[in-house]
Amino acid sequence: MTVELLLLLACPVATAVIVLMFRSSSEHTVSRWIALMGAILTLLLSLKVAGDFGPASEVSRFNENSSLEAPVNPVVILRQEWMTFGRNDTGNVSLEFFLGLDGISVALILLTTVLTVSAVLVSWESVKDRAAEFYACVLFLEAALIGVFCAFDLLLFYVFFEFTLLPLFFIVGIWGGPQRKYAAVKFFLYTLAGGLISLLGIVALVQNLGGLNPAILNGHWFSIPDVARFLTQHPLDLHLQFWLFLAISAGFMVKVPLFPFHTWLPLAHVEAPTAGSVLLAGVLLKLGTYGFLRLCLPLVPAACLDYGVPLIALLSVIGIVYGSLCALAQRDIKKLVAYSSVAHLGFCMLGLFALNVEGITGGVLQMINHGLSTGALFLIVGMIYERYHTRQLDDLGGLANRLPLFGVVMVFVAMSSIGLPGLNGFVGEALALVGMFKAQPIYAVIGATGVVLGAWYLLTMVQHGFFGPLREPKQHGHGHDHHPITDMTAREFCALAPLAALCLWIGVTPQPTIDLMRPDIEAIAKLYDNDGPPRPKGKQIPVAGATAAASSVEPTEDK
Repeated sequence: MTVELLLLLACPVATAVIVLMFRSSSEHTVSRWIALMGAILTLLLSLKVAGDFGPASEVSRFNENSSLEAPVNPVVILRQEWMTFGRNDTGNVSLEFFLGLDGISVALILLTTVLTVSAVLVSWESVKDRAAEFYACVLFLEAALIGVFCAFDLLLFYVFFEFTLLPLFFIVGIWGGPQRKYAAVKFFLYTLAGGLISLLGIVALVQNLGGLNPAILNGHWFSIPDVARFLTQHPLDLHLQFWLFLAISAGFMVKVPLFPFHTWLPLAHVEAPTAGSVLLAGVLLKLGTYGFLRLCLPLVPAACLDYGVPLIALLSVIGIVYGSLCALAQRDIKKLVAYSSVAHLGFCMLGLFALNVEGITGGVLQMINHGLSTGALFLIVGMIYERYHTRQLDDLGGLANRLPLFGVVMVFVAMSSIGLPGLNGFVGEALALVGMFKAQPIYAVIGATGVVLGAWYLLTMVQHGFFGPLREPKQHGHGHDHHPITDMTAREFCALAPLAALCLWIGVTPQPTIDLMRPDIEAIAKLYDNDGPPRPKGKQIPVAGATAAASSVEPTEDK
């Protein structure tokens, strides 16, 4: 599986380089076909990696005696030491090229490769200016995203995490809308600033390992699995954990984005081309939730329980209600979907910080569900914009009469995003709310209002835009009549059909997806069973509500 994973990382990069070699007058034809073939090949490689990641992998990672000693358990694919520096007091410290896989990363890699194919297809006709550079940016972005999900070294994780900014910055800044430059700069500065604070937190975490008998680490101070295992045996002081939690989570809060760090998101979505919005909503926002899951929950567990639960849960429910109300007030369909992302990511964070199996499962599943349903919504909005050159609900109406296939798919995807039972959104939201209800019922009750509000703004959008009397702009385009309006083409159907099929499959049979991630979720949830995560001896937690939160996270066996 090592070769397949390396090819999975190298394929989009190599394809991007080849695309750039065909910058000629025929680039609209050649570059997009090369990009599509490379994206499909990467998807096939990801399916091969997922197929190889099965029971044999689980046996190598887990056994009957699995315990708190292993909160992070990847299948080690490649672990190559590339730099070593010495410390007189604690021996050598190694930096590694450490790639691995667990069930969570496999699921997110599949999501990335599927959405990349759709992003290339939806840009087939809409991107004509500097098409080779555009497709190269999309493929470089795919490689960076896969790298984040495969990285199990702290610095390697950060490098891939920050590298994702560059391709999307160019995608928004060059091929975006009228305010593209401002949107790109705002997105870049916001996320870069948050990422730098996270880097300082990572450096501080590694530096403080020096006072905790780090010889056990054998120099692997940046290895996420080794550090997580070490810290379960030698927990950091709670006061230090609190500051590390705030620092490390800063970049993830901005990336999610949690309220009030969300202000860059609606503008970036509105100004980005359709492919940029699909990848931004479908995968990039998940880097924030994935960062919490991969770094914060296993490395500073006491701070997550005592400070993270009340802080993140509060910001999540505010984001759910605020994002839903903002979406309800929008007349621009794309901005409405953008604000819906703020609300839906609130459910992801609410589930993760329930700190029990049900909640974390719901949070991770909702990450995937949101990528599918919201990615599909952005695809449909982009296709409608290509036809009418407007996204304003006041200019559109009754489109299902003119474009019946679009109407069917829009209703289906909207129901998926709402969380209709039988579709994917229901499973993730239900588990996230159940998990938080076990931990902190008040946050679950407030968060549940987001389900009602989500139905309100999405059904209102569908009703105004797709039903009722037919209403179209008198002039399509910029001062001239547009080409005849046609229903969904075969290319557009190929971009949407896999996402719709996955929405239905996960909604009807969620168990295979849950089983893929279950061992890794349970390994993290075990940290918070019984009396909660390990703490330094003699250190008590003077935080109101901490005891209640800890007691609410009980072992599954006792239920």
